[in-house]
Amino acid sequence: MKKSLLLFITLLGMATVQAEDYNYLTIVCIDGTKTSLTAVGLSISFSDTQLTATNAYTDETTTIALTDLASMKFSNTDETTGIHTIHANETNDKKNAIYNLQGEQLPVNATLPKGIYIIKKGNETQKYIVK
Repeated sequence: MKKSLLLFITLLGMATVQAEDYNYLTIVCIDGTKTSLTAVGLSISFSDTQLTATNAYTDETTTIALTDLASMKFSNTDETTGIHTIHANETNDKKNAIYNLQGEQLPVNATLPKGIYIIKKGNETQKYIVK
């Protein structure tokens, strides 16, 4: 009975786990240079001495010697441009101030079309892309 209960709790815990939806893969080299690639459509292959990352949708390709590779991580930020990716329903926080690229302030509760925006959160200002 205890084993069945433990198995049930374990399965229930596994059922509620979700994978994050990351938009970029950032590759960091040992010299500190960073390369960000769009994650959707990305394929990564390894040869004896090289990593090759290719995106079928954007035609981005990067080849890096494995000896130069420091780390790789998935995120919602293109770390080479500083642009964050969010979905339109994530901009409705009343503490935010939203501006378009023309500098016009937009209503916080507005549904934003796809595009690039500047969002001020308290003392922090960031660039966002809405997909």
